[in-house]
Amino acid sequence: MTSVIHILDAHAANQIAAGEVIERPASVVKELVENAIDSGAKHIDITVEGNGVPLIRVRDDGSGIASADLPLAVIRHATSKIRQIEDLDQLRTLGFRGEALPSIASVSQMEISSRPDEQVAGLSLKIKGGEQEELKEVGCPVGTSVTIQNLFYNTPARLKFLKSTPTEFGLISDTIGRIALAHPEIAFSLTHPQQVVLQTSGRGEFRETIGSILGHTIARQLIPINLQQETWSIEGFISPPNLVRSSKQTQIFMINGRSVRSTFLSRALQEGYHTLIPVKLYPIVVLHLHVPPSDYDVNVHPTKMDVRFKHEQALNQFISQTVYQTLIDSKPLPSFETAKSIPSLIPKMDASQPNPSSSIVTRIPPNPTPISASTPTSISKASMQIRELAEPLLTNAQDTHPHKPLVFDQEKTFATPPQRPGVAQSELVQLKLNIETSVGESTSITQNVLSHIWPLAQLFNTYILATDGETLFMIDQHAAHERINYERLLREFKQAEQASQALLIPLPMEFTLQEEQVLLEHLWILNEMGFILEQFGSRTYLLRGVPAQTGTYQPDQLLREFIEEVLLKNTAPNLDKLLEEWIYLLACKESIKAQDTLSLLEIEQLIAQLNQTQNPYTCPHGRPTMIKMTRMELEKRFYRT
Repeated sequence: MTSVIHILDAHAANQIAAGEVIERPASVVKELVENAIDSGAKHIDITVEGNGVPLIRVRDDGSGIASADLPLAVIRHATSKIRQIEDLDQLRTLGFRGEALPSIASVSQMEISSRPDEQVAGLSLKIKGGEQEELKEVGCPVGTSVTIQNLFYNTPARLKFLKSTPTEFGLISDTIGRIALAHPEIAFSLTHPQQVVLQTSGRGEFRETIGSILGHTIARQLIPINLQQETWSIEGFISPPNLVRSSKQTQIFMINGRSVRSTFLSRALQEGYHTLIPVKLYPIVVLHLHVPPSDYDVNVHPTKMDVRFKHEQALNQFISQTVYQTLIDSKPLPSFETAKSIPSLIPKMDASQPNPSSSIVTRIPPNPTPISASTPTSISKASMQIRELAEPLLTNAQDTHPHKPLVFDQEKTFATPPQRPGVAQSELVQLKLNIETSVGESTSITQNVLSHIWPLAQLFNTYILATDGETLFMIDQHAAHERINYERLLREFKQAEQASQALLIPLPMEFTLQEEQVLLEHLWILNEMGFILEQFGSRTYLLRGVPAQTGTYQPDQLLREFIEEVLLKNTAPNLDKLLEEWIYLLACKESIKAQDTLSLLEIEQLIAQLNQTQNPYTCPHGRPTMIKMTRMELEKRFYRT
């Protein structure tokens, strides 16, 4: 029988390797620049003509290549980075495979000129299509210069699939920008063809480098982030919640000096911004993660852009919690100027949309009624009781300070509540407990400007206007109350064991084979939440019990969302995160809505409760609860300054 298996020649093998490593001109630039970084260069100059096909030149002032090593550098698998496979666990260089130079040389005309510091003269090597043409001694500065011409001249199919010159050069500049952000201690310059398109100082200033790449206006608004935990550390800058984009293009991740792509890191970042920005909007971040080389693997793809981690769950928690706490500590209250620049992709909540016809400013009524803990959208029995108790205090306070409304002192009010006709003492005690639960249980209270403001009016029956004497605050009443209810419900669920509520009529639910496997694998989480499921035939189950506080939300729909989330993310969902998603819905339904008229005491209670939340600046969906306009901003608009 004739053999059908053949061993490819070196030239064909190099071209196949080039197809894996060298996808386009930007890939060439990336490999050459990373080699320059590994050589210890402090200055790297990149010159590109056209889309990179006519010419790419990378010059550096690194250690150079010795005369004896230069011919070996273009042979496949020849490397100075490792000697044995175990070295990969401690590898801190950007390249090691020994495939970049021979792969590039096989699809281009290459010339390498290099001189180490200890040599008087340098050496020049010319290669065309992978074949060595000339090797000679030349005069050149210390370092290495690699010139690539006629890229893909012998692989026309690759040329055919390249994009336009602006697109290809845009990818090149993006590649250089990301590498420069990973190495602010190196001075980079990108020229095209005679114009310097990008340049960094190399002074090691992270924010300065970000300004050179992303723009100084953006760089000035970013929040620094820095934390070390045992062998892991994270540094960089993240945008406040009001500075977002409609794509992930400005999310830049680095690991140990290497720019990488990672859905895992993107997901951890998203969890860090959880409830702080709306869905479908993405923050601007430049994060540099430092971890031991043995904790991650960059060999997922030949380009070494994708990465996998050994301890994903712990690392996810480290990153997301660091990002979230940094944002909360920064007190991200947007001003009127920054708030109006947010992209109009914020999801619209039907419950919070104002009626355009109600274009009026509502003055605060003289006889206020508070927000009830049980039925916040109406003057319930509980709210009437609070009003009766608070009226004497309100009258006295307003007589003394007619222009500054009452700051509601719940402890003083309920210390010795009077016995009113028709109001049982037990009801008053329970009422007090309900209010205290919604206001005072947060263990990490954010002290902010809300402690010193008082309401002025209600605008469109949707927004609260308040001031501290120097700044005007515009508060979205629905978003603010949603944040209050969300944090209250979240604490209640975390503090109490989950109980089930039996359904009067069990709900039959049929699943696909894949859905059933997910269901069985995560049945313990469902039990923890309070779901009771009973098998009822082939892939059919009866839903007999649901979490006690499901509210009006359909429990079978929640269960299906749970299973869809597992299938979509291909990861086991976290119980706390799933509970949060569920609590979002409950918090929204229990919150006051747009077009609900609020009294003075209701507004004061709302502001006081918002002040007690851990994050008073956004609702659980990431929409801002308030924006501010300073006196200076207002005077600028009237040309007073």
